[in-house]
Amino acid sequence: MRTNSQDHSEIIRSATEQDFDQVMEIDRLSFSDPWIYNFFKSSLGDIFLVLEKGREICGYLVACECQDVKKAVILRVAVHPDHRGEGAGRRLIIKCFDILVERNIGVVELDVELVSRGAIKLYERLGFKIANIMVFPSDYPGDEETFYVMRLELPKPGLETNNKQPMPNNSAA
Repeated sequence: MRTNSQDHSEIIRSATEQDFDQVMEIDRLSFSDPWIYNFFKSSLGDIFLVLEKGREICGYLVACECQDVKKAVILRVAVHPDHRGEGAGRRLIIKCFDILVERNIGVVELDVELVSRGAIKLYERLGFKIANIMVFPSDYPGDEETFYVMRLELPKPGLETNNKQPMPNNSAA
């Protein structure tokens, strides 16, 4: 997926339908159960960010919010294997935090597979705490899927921190 483009500038922006080919490739390379086109299309109305270097999409994030309960859920975060370990996922999540704080969302949650140790460590470094454990049964014994539900309380708009959790800084992990 690496390009020979001389433009290595990086931006995080809202996704468009024109990004779907690259986003869906990243999704296919990142998850055993990739999303279909319509899932991504319906996410355009939510928080759907892409991290772009030059003309290459390196990662994406999809989150939805519920203003009634001041809560958001990060549904999907993925980085192309060629760009993992460069802090792209962290930068996408922090940008999402910035948007959520501006919108006065107080809590953000996400689900992560128990076997995804690297992702769990990233989320913990960003301040997420394990709030619950979910086990999804399978038709085959021993083939259950186990997930952590991780939660982070966000600061109020205009504040650097709240009393419970400091806002992560924007430095690379």
